[in-house]
Amino acid sequence: MRLKGKTAIITGAASGIGSAIARKFTDEGASIVIGDVNAKAIQELADDLTADSTPVIGVPADITNRQEVDAMAGTAIERFGQIDILVNNAGSRIIKPFLDHTEEDWRQMLDVNLTGHFLCCQAVLPHMLKVGCGRIINMASIASTVGRPGRAGYVAAKGGLLALTRALAADMAGKNITVNALAPGMIASPFNREFAEDDVLGDAWNSENLVGRWGQPEDIGGIAAFLASDESAFITGEVITVDGGSIAALVRQGEL
Repeated sequence: MRLKGKTAIITGAASGIGSAIARKFTDEGASIVIGDVNAKAIQELADDLTADSTPVIGVPADITNRQEVDAMAGTAIERFGQIDILVNNAGSRIIKPFLDHTEEDWRQMLDVNLTGHFLCCQAVLPHMLKVGCGRIINMASIASTVGRPGRAGYVAAKGGLLALTRALAADMAGKNITVNALAPGMIASPFNREFAEDDVLGDAWNSENLVGRWGQPEDIGGIAAFLASDESAFITGEVITVDGGSIAALVRQGEL
């Protein structure tokens, strides 16, 4: 088990990609603290994972609130004595035309998808620096590197998260703390349910990547476990795109 003896904090873990990462990490032997704004769902997942004799603590947490983020980190230290891994997975997305975006929409996208991750990093890094080891994984998106329609605030925030990943990796140089990002594409999670279950788009988008199917949350979990493990010690400041090759090559419907 690659993560045995490690403690991880995973945000936005109540469903989808976050839940899949939590399950994979417990399979790999990690003790975990899972946070989410959905208090009921996060406790249900914690109870489910704990039933398998895995040390799991569910913490209701809004990552845009510094006090709640600090409390989540404090829970991990109090219960497990260390924080080895942080997965900044919590996210939110608003889709509407640019001129319909309000200032409130814009600030929400930056707060949840960028500032919240900054706060989580600040909360855990003192503990990682104290023991001289750590892994930070930021959940970016293909929207970090390509424009997407109707998602101005989301794209700006995800682009900023990728820049933060690289800047923080530089700040952590020589400290045995790596900072990397994952950039999912079309993943059939609750985040994308309206598209995945659409009668037209659900099937059409299967042909718009090189693998030829929608990604599943479990496709992200395994890669996150690798980045959280000692096997990834020589990788930092990088982004791994997990999108079935959708932005690696232009493939029009009917070409494959």
